[in-house]
Amino acid sequence: MTLVNPKYKQQGVALITALLVAALVTVVAVAMASRQQLDIRRTGNMLEADQAYMYALAAESWVTQILKEDKQKTQIDTLTEDWAMKLPPIPIEGGVITGSVEDLQGRFNLNNLIASNAGGGEDNTANNGKPDQAQIKILQSLLAQVSFAEEKVQLSPFMANRVADWIDANLNALADGAEDLLYLGLDIPYRTANRPMASSSELAAVAGFSLRDVSALLPLVTALPVSTAINVNTAPEMVLLSLHEDITPRIATELAAMRMNTAFETVDEFVKKLKDDYDITLDKKRVSVSSEYFLVSSEAVIGRTTLRMYSLLERKENIIKVMNRGIGSY
Repeated sequence: MTLVNPKYKQQGVALITALLVAALVTVVAVAMASRQQLDIRRTGNMLEADQAYMYALAAESWVTQILKEDKQKTQIDTLTEDWAMKLPPIPIEGGVITGSVEDLQGRFNLNNLIASNAGGGEDNTANNGKPDQAQIKILQSLLAQVSFAEEKVQLSPFMANRVADWIDANLNALADGAEDLLYLGLDIPYRTANRPMASSSELAAVAGFSLRDVSALLPLVTALPVSTAINVNTAPEMVLLSLHEDITPRIATELAAMRMNTAFETVDEFVKKLKDDYDITLDKKRVSVSSEYFLVSSEAVIGRTTLRMYSLLERKENIIKVMNRGIGSY
């Protein structure tokens, strides 16, 4: 029988212990190094995001100054003015910035559906009026046009009544409309807003609108805090087409081409043009040739960080106020 010297047993235990300690130290060191790298990357991302945000604010301030100067030069707003020109990519320290400005009064204001003073520019926060049938017809036309232009979008004109029901203060549904009774029966129940829309993206909450429908409609509509008239100098052809049932695609195209050469100086000039050339009588309260609301879209790329900011500007005379800002989407 061979006996093992206890001395060798102790040496084996010491070796295993040393290996375990070395392994633990290695794991801890790797974890600390990884955490440090993560902290460094996170800090870098935060610094880049803050820098990008400041550059986006700078672009907003630049647009504000351009809009002020524009108001001093002329009382109309057109697509040929400086503010309407897309800002080309501008190199900045560590990245690049670009941006654009859009006249939101070139779109249809969804909150006009209820406002009794549609086109008057007065506040309608009380929102106790009845649906404006003339404005509902405009939205119905837009819905029909989008459905015709987009193969996979099917929007019934009666969906305009559902939008009106979403905004109006009462619980009485319009024809093919939708009030609380319908929404409370959904798998995830909720109620109608019964107030003006804060954003046109609220359309996604209106019964019957899919995300694809909303995406197709958003470039043509907006949700402004007051009733607004449509600026015929900046409105897309689809919006011009929706102003009156007798305006055909050909007429809308001609009007759009006409304003690029010579902008309409007054509402009366536009209304007279429709009457004289096309025998169309248009209520001039629906339209304007100037605007008070603009959307600034700016994108700043700093290192690995890309920041998109949207700013809603209100211009009253020569005073410009930022109504709201959004990061990522409008």
